[in-house]
Amino acid sequence: MTLKYCTKCVMPETRPRITFNEGGVCNACQWHEIKKNKIDWDERNKHLEIICDKYRRNDGYWDCIVPASGGKDSTYIADKLLQLDMHPLTISFAPQIPSGIDWRNWKNFVYTGFDNILITPDSRQYRKYAKDWLIEAGLPRQPFVTGISTSIIRIAKEKNIDLIMFAENGEVEYGGQNESLERFSRDFLINIYYEGQHNQEKYGPFWKVPSKQDLDKIYVTWMSFFEDWEPEDHAKVAVHKYGLEMPVGGNIGTFTNYAQIGDPGQDLHMYLCFLKNCFGRCSADVSIEIRRGRLSREEGFKIVGELDGIFPLEYLDLYLDYFEMEKNDFFEVLDSFANTEYLEQTGRKERPWMLIEK
Repeated sequence: MTLKYCTKCVMPETRPRITFNEGGVCNACQWHEIKKNKIDWDERNKHLEIICDKYRRNDGYWDCIVPASGGKDSTYIADKLLQLDMHPLTISFAPQIPSGIDWRNWKNFVYTGFDNILITPDSRQYRKYAKDWLIEAGLPRQPFVTGISTSIIRIAKEKNIDLIMFAENGEVEYGGQNESLERFSRDFLINIYYEGQHNQEKYGPFWKVPSKQDLDKIYVTWMSFFEDWEPEDHAKVAVHKYGLEMPVGGNIGTFTNYAQIGDPGQDLHMYLCFLKNCFGRCSADVSIEIRRGRLSREEGFKIVGELDGIFPLEYLDLYLDYFEMEKNDFFEVLDSFANTEYLEQTGRKERPWMLIEK
């Protein structure tokens, strides 16, 4: 069988929750046209100012929370809220497999003057959660993805902070659930972020799913609702104002160097995404560049053919240590998720699977 691709970008039909219109255009590309032609971003920005006016405090106490890794987007959001005279508390969830550059960027961010709470869960439970989800669902980064919301909503409740500003709504920006939501709902969190799971607290209290009553009391939203989301511009702000360090030569499996920097967990996550869904980090980045007019579709497919599906070989020992697995067992688990309808093995360590040429 031959994969069907969006007629504008390089995203395949195997992406979860992707849809195509009659012209074969994916929902992410359709959303990009809506952003360009139908949304009044000046009006959205005024709406953001009204929200800030509603929640701003004048007693010096925090009035909003920004989930913060020290990367480009959280840095940009914290900076923007400062410009709007807000008093953000930044909260970080410890990375699963920290590297050098991600910790340096986190320190650069915090040391420029932001209040920060670093959440560090019990490492045994953190690893167990990750290993369980690696083996059962091919989602080893799930404890970070869920923890960055469950724990922060819990802290917001404890500290009586009623505004949380996340980065982008990846579902609508990159192709998934079509509805552009202004606020998180509990159903959205459970069905999209938590993969339908309600009982994550078995791994520890940081993963307790918030009740609908608690969530309804807090305005939890995305900055991408209020402005035309442009990651490259965020990187420029983070580099020039906060010293963001970017890797030389780009991230593993793609050509960009400003997103999810130095995160071995994200590299493994996107490799598994390629195995399961036949698109990886490069396809995601290329599609963004095509929508922004910085690449043609033809150029995009060429780049994807060169880079998508590269395994992060330099982190292999870190993975084996973190998941406490032997090499053969580890790759047996990974390979079990390969979509063999469209992928075939290559016998190459750096790129074990590739799309079958039709």
